[in-house]
Amino acid sequence: MQNPVLILGASGVIGAAITRRLCGDGPVVLHGHEGTGRLESLAGEIDGAATVNADLCDPGQVSAMFERLAADHGALRGVVFAVASPFPHKLTHKTDWSVFEAQLDIQLKALHLSLSAALSLLEANDGTARALVLSTEYVLGAPPVKVAPYVAAKAALTAYVRILAQEWIDRGVRVHILAPGMVESALTAELPEMYLQQVAEAMPEKRLTSAEDVAAAAAFLMSEAGDALYGTVVPVSRAQRR
Repeated sequence: MQNPVLILGASGVIGAAITRRLCGDGPVVLHGHEGTGRLESLAGEIDGAATVNADLCDPGQVSAMFERLAADHGALRGVVFAVASPFPHKLTHKTDWSVFEAQLDIQLKALHLSLSAALSLLEANDGTARALVLSTEYVLGAPPVKVAPYVAAKAALTAYVRILAQEWIDRGVRVHILAPGMVESALTAELPEMYLQQVAEAMPEKRLTSAEDVAAAAAFLMSEAGDALYGTVVPVSRAQRR
């Protein structure tokens, strides 16, 4: 029996798409926190999927979650970090510092606590474990306006993961970074529909990147075929190439 892949943020649009894609390759454990019912609904689609619930910014809850995973499974085949939280889209100088703190917490703090706690379970997978962390294409080029808290947090996350990938390769854990383009999700919910349509019209294919696009790339990186790309920021976007 294969060890499971833990999907952090499985109840989000991208996390759910990745879950649906990866569940065909082996068992998955789905993480959520908000209690909206989306996690249970997703688990109901997947035969035998387990769920865990924790605030990833709370060290005690993270520790308890991984203690339970260790007791239930003994090892993890992989971890996917697809955690995100909506934020107000304002000009940078008009954004309260607390918004930056919240984004840094949900991206960098939650990532650090989660992956640090996951390491022993990943190492127990006998040198073939993988971790996949979602960044954003905006760390690779000129970002749009009114997204500074999110992009700043993702930039910090990306730098962290690039270093971690070098440190963990000798431990038998390959760490990947996926940088999606704009996907319709909770992060874009407050944006006007007309704006999203304008963005899509500016794309060569006249459509935004989909969650399924991201999931397909995630499945590749979580397989042996993607192993040579560890530590590389891999874009998955339907935007204009520059």
